[in-house]
Amino acid sequence: MQIPLSLVKILETEFEKLICLEECCSILMEGNLYEFEKQLHSAFYDLYNKVVDKLINFVSSTSDFENLQRQKAEELGLKKLVYRTATLQLRTGVKIKYESLYAKSVPLGYDQARHLSCLIWASGLSCSPMHKSLSCLFSVLCPSFDVAKSLLNYQDISVNSDRIRQVSLSFAEDCIQNRTSIQLEAGETLSDKRVVIAMDGGRTRTRVYDPKKVGRAEKFETPWREPKMFVITTCDSEGKVNKECKPIYDSTFGDDEVFEILEGYLKNLEIEKAASVQFIADGAPWIWNRVKPLLLKLGVEESKIIETLDYYHAMEHLNEMLVYFEKEEQGSYLKKLKNALWKGEFTKMTNLVKKGISDVELDDFNPLNYFRKQQERIDYQSLKSEERPCGSGVIESAIRRIINLRFKGPSSFWYPENAEKLIFMRGVALSGRWEIMMKNQFY
Repeated sequence: MQIPLSLVKILETEFEKLICLEECCSILMEGNLYEFEKQLHSAFYDLYNKVVDKLINFVSSTSDFENLQRQKAEELGLKKLVYRTATLQLRTGVKIKYESLYAKSVPLGYDQARHLSCLIWASGLSCSPMHKSLSCLFSVLCPSFDVAKSLLNYQDISVNSDRIRQVSLSFAEDCIQNRTSIQLEAGETLSDKRVVIAMDGGRTRTRVYDPKKVGRAEKFETPWREPKMFVITTCDSEGKVNKECKPIYDSTFGDDEVFEILEGYLKNLEIEKAASVQFIADGAPWIWNRVKPLLLKLGVEESKIIETLDYYHAMEHLNEMLVYFEKEEQGSYLKKLKNALWKGEFTKMTNLVKKGISDVELDDFNPLNYFRKQQERIDYQSLKSEERPCGSGVIESAIRRIINLRFKGPSSFWYPENAEKLIFMRGVALSGRWEIMMKNQFY
């Protein structure tokens, strides 16, 4: 497309108006580098707004773009096209206006934008992709929408808290539709890698309305709920998390649902070709009842599956068992029990319990039954000799950074569906996969 020379000259003139190089040099000579950077940054943002405004209006007025809009309308069954003024919020938060074809008649159930240009440019909510990205990114990384607004305003991006919330939730809704593929690179695979999957639950307070309660007080309940989170990563030959491999985080509230999501990721990543698959978790039955059947279903050989009870959870249960021993013997038995646990010797642990606790009924002794159910998952000595992780630090860290620091505030009450969307987006951001997600969403 040929850009008219008149448009080029207008842009050159705008540059000269907005940026006075002599004034910039004077500010530098005064030693005020901060003011220099601030003014230049603001000037370039103003220039950006003017350039985009003129180019958007130029392109939208061409016959080629009109044909593109009509073709899009035909594909979607949109009819009665007329020109109407459309609004677009740019990366900077500034809103510009331009003429766009608008569909007055749409098929039953149609819920997308009626401006054809918004469909072509993926600018739902009259918002550009870059503005969506920045609004949502700041929303999930900052402790609140208000803090996100302040930081965006500091960057000369004009926006308010309600708009940030609206755009963030809308963008998260779009992205989460393809959650098991949108943050994966093209051709990404776990083939021939030592895969580590860890799972645990976080905590967040939810907002549940009771239609029977009226008035200003007690409008809604605020029960604590547990978002179930998993991380997929790989470890190197020394058993350390591979820093070159970006982790994958995801979370939802349901037991079955979280394994369905995990299954989707593992299918896309060709888990059946992995060198080994180690699954680490605490002793929750809802996890272990599903792990091996899922991996076998996906084609992972049973010999490649390694189930591991998180060592730190195991030690917590071991310490709880000590109260049943004589006080003066607790130190001695702790050392022996810890050694047996490390070697995965459940029979030895049982004998120590028999010896140290008088009148114990082994079948009814819950602290020992915990290890009986997990005895195939506690051979930490073998794991260490194979340079494999013994603990679930990778998921504990993820829950703290992704869920607790943003969604576990003392006075934060989340609709579960909103919490799930934003937890997903925060996980993408903290894993370093944001730009991958953006390319998959818009390219």
